[in-house]
Amino acid sequence: MTAKSTACFGLLFLLGSGALLSCGDETSTIIRERCRSDADCTGGEVCELGECIPRDAVSCSAVDGGRPILQPGPPLVDFGQVGPATSERRLVLRNIGDCTLTLYEAFFESEDGASFFCPMCNPSEFPLELFPFRDVEIGVYFTPTPGQLGDFKDNLVLLSDDSEFAEIKIPVRARFRGVTNVKASPEVLDFGYVAVGRTAQRPVQISNLGSGTAQLVIESIELEPTATSAFSFSPELTELITLVPVMVDPSAGHTVNVRYHPRELGVNNAELVVKTNQMTNGTVRIPIRGTSQTPPKISFSPERIEFGTVPLGQTVSQPLTLVNQGGSPLRVSYSWGGTAFTTDFSALPVQVPEVEPGQYTEIRVFVTATAPGALAGLLILETNDPNRPTVTIPVSAEASDLAGAQVLKVDMTFENGDDGWFGSDLRNVDMTLENPFGLIVDKTTRNPSWGTFGNPSWVAFGTSEEPERIVLPDATQDGRFRVILTYIEDCESVPTQLVASILGISVDVLITALLGVPVGIGSGQIADVISSLCLDRSGAAATITVYANGRVIAEKAARLGSKGEFQYVADIDRINGQYSVR
Repeated sequence: MTAKSTACFGLLFLLGSGALLSCGDETSTIIRERCRSDADCTGGEVCELGECIPRDAVSCSAVDGGRPILQPGPPLVDFGQVGPATSERRLVLRNIGDCTLTLYEAFFESEDGASFFCPMCNPSEFPLELFPFRDVEIGVYFTPTPGQLGDFKDNLVLLSDDSEFAEIKIPVRARFRGVTNVKASPEVLDFGYVAVGRTAQRPVQISNLGSGTAQLVIESIELEPTATSAFSFSPELTELITLVPVMVDPSAGHTVNVRYHPRELGVNNAELVVKTNQMTNGTVRIPIRGTSQTPPKISFSPERIEFGTVPLGQTVSQPLTLVNQGGSPLRVSYSWGGTAFTTDFSALPVQVPEVEPGQYTEIRVFVTATAPGALAGLLILETNDPNRPTVTIPVSAEASDLAGAQVLKVDMTFENGDDGWFGSDLRNVDMTLENPFGLIVDKTTRNPSWGTFGNPSWVAFGTSEEPERIVLPDATQDGRFRVILTYIEDCESVPTQLVASILGISVDVLITALLGVPVGIGSGQIADVISSLCLDRSGAAATITVYANGRVIAEKAARLGSKGEFQYVADIDRINGQYSVR
């Protein structure tokens, strides 16, 4: 060895095995640094103790007594309680042995069809080599199956050449109890006018409209701004309140009674803020407003409604104009009364819109003469005018008889509790009249023309559509007419406030929708909610009364047992122009 080569060898020895010096070329000197990871090495090499060595050098066949050992972590993949969105957990697979481990396959056993997913477990990713003390991280995902609740379980199976356990099962668990959905009804609390020194109170119902058994926790309730003295509420929240979904318990809910007690003249606004444990949109803000300034003031015209002479079987109408001369919105509802009240009188709309200051609205009052002689009734207006909370308007008509003409009227009443939408009964029965040719008049076909079989009309009273009335004038042809009763809803005791809350609307909007007025919510959706709460709770009794020219010719009772049931309760025969009932 020459002196030069001896010197070069000595330098290599001093630099160590991690360095490479080219001694044959005076112009080029290359030094190779120590590796820190496999990425610092070229293909086919791994980094061991700072040195890149061939991969085969750490294979189990090359390592004396080598043993590959697979260590998954964590040993249990537990998603815990999850929401409806996809959740992710990470699983680390580590080779703690002293030679290369080969992972052949990874898959779920799918014991109960749980919705677990592992993108890196695709067969195209295998076989996968894990060198000693190397690891790989894989993602495990869970998406709840729509409509399926409960505990989900599966095993992630790992097949490898582990020296002791060629098959390792990693338990994977998740729990889905549904989702919470906090709703407050009404969504806006408008007290309207309240005089200084007086107090008005309105309830706010907080419900969990979620799915499954997911529990909603009310964490706090407060008014903002906190310094307001015009509003207060009770009860104060002294402890957390837990609400199960109303689909589990229709009575589940928390009622907050909000009070408006203005201390001075003015317009007052605040918010009732309800905070819950719901992760998204868990805080509900209910605007509250009221005024103690100029109250509403009702005036109306005419002061009495006199239809005069009305031919038997005909329908005529007159408008009743309501004017708000005050400074706050006027609210009006109405009902019929009087000792001699008859369903020959009716009015529209069923729900009178709120009248702003200086504005007016009209109620159209109808009379359909079905009995000869004098007709009289009282139209009773309930208002929020503090000086005129109740207004009574006399209504009268004189029905004139036509020789040989008969007018048929059928009235139907049914058992539905207190008839109030804030009450506890949603049962509903509908009436249909079928002519001899099978044509009908009912809620959906209110004013058909039957030619020689007459020109019938259907009308219902109040928001509960009870009683219902069908009038048949102008019939000139004999035949058999049939009265049909259909059980529409069979719910005995579910508050309408709750139904409105489930749908996320106010009670007023619900009533309007039930009356068939488009409000952005379909009748099918309303029916689905009511049906899900009612669950065939009770039957209903109904009574029909049949009149010919105002004279009762029959009265029949029926009982319907469950939703969807219908009965032919009466056959009405017209023979030689005269009606009789079988």
